Amino acid sequence: MALGEATGDARRSSAVRAREIAGAVIVSSHPDRAKAALLFSASSIVINSGAHLNDAESVKSGKLLAEKALAMTTEDQPLHYQCRYNIANATSSLCDQDLPKIESGTSRIDWEPELVVSRLKNQADLKEVRREFFQIGQSSVADGQTRSAAYCNLGNVLDHAGRWAEAYDFYLRALEADPRNGNAAGNLAQLLHTRIDTGIGQTGHIAAVYDKYVALAHDLRDGTIEFADAKVAERWDLLTPTESQGHLAHGLDPAADDFEYRQWVADLRLALSPAVEGLGTDELRWDSATIEVLYGDSLDEMSPPILGAMNVLKSDFLVSRRLAFDAISQLTDDLAQPADDSGSYVETLDYSLYGIQYSKLLLAQRSALDVLDKTAVVANEHFKAGVIPSKVSFRSFWTEKAGELREPLVKGAGRSLPNLALAELANDMAKDGMYASSQALRNAGTHRIVHAALLATTGVTQDSRSKIDLMELVESTILALQVTRSAYLYLIDLVAMWNHPDDHQGNYLPFPDVRYFNDPTASQHVDQDDSQQDECAPPNLHGQIRPADLREET
Repeated sequence: MALGEATGDARRSSAVRAREIAGAVIVSSHPDRAKAALLFSASSIVINSGAHLNDAESVKSGKLLAEKALAMTTEDQPLHYQCRYNIANATSSLCDQDLPKIESGTSRIDWEPELVVSRLKNQADLKEVRREFFQIGQSSVADGQTRSAAYCNLGNVLDHAGRWAEAYDFYLRALEADPRNGNAAGNLAQLLHTRIDTGIGQTGHIAAVYDKYVALAHDLRDGTIEFADAKVAERWDLLTPTESQGHLAHGLDPAADDFEYRQWVADLRLALSPAVEGLGTDELRWDSATIEVLYGDSLDEMSPPILGAMNVLKSDFLVSRRLAFDAISQLTDDLAQPADDSGSYVETLDYSLYGIQYSKLLLAQRSALDVLDKTAVVANEHFKAGVIPSKVSFRSFWTEKAGELREPLVKGAGRSLPNLALAELANDMAKDGMYASSQALRNAGTHRIVHAALLATTGVTQDSRSKIDLMELVESTILALQVTRSAYLYLIDLVAMWNHPDDHQGNYLPFPDVRYFNDPTASQHVDQDDSQQDECAPPNLHGQIRPADLREET
């Protein structure tokens, strides 16, 4: 914390001294546990000083010290995860040195191409960083401060690549792990600030939530200094509220018949809605995220096949989400067989769990991730990428063989972050990605025998049968839903990049407000939407939106 306010020379001399002490510790006769603690502290000073000074060699030397400390720990020690955090933080800092330097007055079209190049150049290291931060945050052994810092930095790495929906989730997880983390609150506010600049979604609502986290970042200033440094706290001090009149969280009326379900969806951020908190509306049809703008000079152009395809993606996701809720609701009461389960199951005497509630969980997890492949199919057709539909998969579609973004999807400079977001998300579904366990469970549950258990679990295996811890199954199902929701929202962003008013000069038809003809509430929507227009209007943000690369590291 003292170094947080130090000058460059003081930081440099402190890093030199820390390396000298580390050298003496390594050759000392101290027990390994003491050595590990001292080397960890030295690595923290060296890495943070190197990152502050943009000194790659210093960061690398600090990473090496953390690796030496890690080798002296075991996985049942919190220090083990602190060392892993330092290693991941060092790697992330090295990758960030390639990020564009933002000059005052520049626009997204100026800095985004360089950002995309940087992220693609470092994609292997960044995937490792995301996996490490994710696993540290999930650990039941790591201390709360380390978990919070890991989740916060994971949010930063994700947001740099346009993965705002996931970043939002992980910033909130950072605050849940340690409510003192003012840096997570500041980064949340900055994410929302940048999100408003896209003009996509309910910007009045987003601005109101932005104001909420600006106030929290100001209140948690001491926590920001503890997690980051005084310079970062000063940056968050400069955040100013918009005084938006937008709502914070629509759709959570306790008198609603399905309030319990709505509250569960809102708490886990599973609504297919342009809102970031709550459900976005008090109406019956609250999963309202959709393509918001289309241009054309004929009715055929204004109703492309992607609109129907997005309807299918949405309804498939909603079925998966409802299955998950129904199963988890039945598990909340007790583990007894529910009354609506007509099955008579044989007791296998190995603490295994059988019944429709557990199969619902597995089916919800599998079917949610199945929507990902369909997301790629929709993009392939709409953007005429030319891949044979039967050959399209989510994990391989978004990039070319050489690793660059798939060319037919890229609109141009300043319009590539949704492409990058989907490409990175696909990369994280691979065997060495942070979502690998969810993908492995989906594959095993589709092709082999998988069921829940309380004890003697095996985890996901390649064997004929896998026994999954019940809570692990619940968490994996929720994560699958969150990931799939994010991909759906990124696809909407991707389509929006191709439907900017600047690209469609001249005569065009307005986007028709067409409601599904079989919806008995459709006639109510137009007046309700008009009544909410002022509330959701873009706010005055008192200055230029700063781009995503200004996220602060913890």
